[in-house]
Amino acid sequence: MREQIEVIYENGVLRPLGSFLGQFHEHQHLTVTVEDAHEADQWLLDADPTVKLEAVRHALSKTSGTIAQAVHAERAER
Repeated sequence: MREQIEVIYENGVLRPLGSFLGQFHEHQHLTVTVEDAHEADQWLLDADPTVKLEAVRHALSKTSGTIAQAVHAERAER
C-alpha cells in the first residue's frame, strides 16, 4: 500500500494533519519519506519546456536494461 499524507513537525513528533481511521492498524510498521511541502514542486523548475514527450520516449526506447541502471551508469561516468 502506498499512501501520501500531510504531516506537521511539532515537539519532536510528526503529527498527521488528517484522519486515518481504518487505513492503518495499531502498531503497524510503516516507512516514511519526508519531503518539504514548499520544495515538492521545485524539482520541475530546472525542466526544459522545449523538450517534447515524443523526444523523451525516443531517447528512452534506446535504453537497454532499466532506467535505474542507465542512471547509475551515467553517474558512474561522471
